[in-house]
Amino acid sequence: ITFKVAFNITLQHRTAPQAGEEPRCVSWQTVGTESRWTPSGCTRVGGDSLHSICACTHFSTFAILMAIRPVTENFALTVVTYVGMSVSLVCLFLAIITFLLCRSLWTVSVTLHLQLSICLFA
Repeated sequence: ITFKVAFNITLQHRTAPQAGEEPRCVSWQTVGTESRWTPSGCTRVGGDSLHSICACTHFSTFAILMAIRPVTENFALTVVTYVGMSVSLVCLFLAIITFLLCRSLWTVSVTLHLQLSICLFA
């Protein structure tokens, strides 16, 4: 139900906003099989660091979202991730080759380790 006149709703914050974060009034919107938080029909008209006053024109499930600063990629973390994945894949490939070529060592345990290595590699 959408109203012609906005009504105010006061929502309490779980935590105080950090520097650079701006509280936003949102409501839950379902369209078909998709659902999401949307700011349409609801605006923040006041409040302090612990509460927000939202003016809304419809009934729904309401929430306060903090506008989080964009995530910046950490170059060192990216390098460590790619190097670690590459080394892991090479070692798993070598383990698979070793398990396949050493037929004299075949036991149930070796077969299980081979299958585990193939799964991890995939």
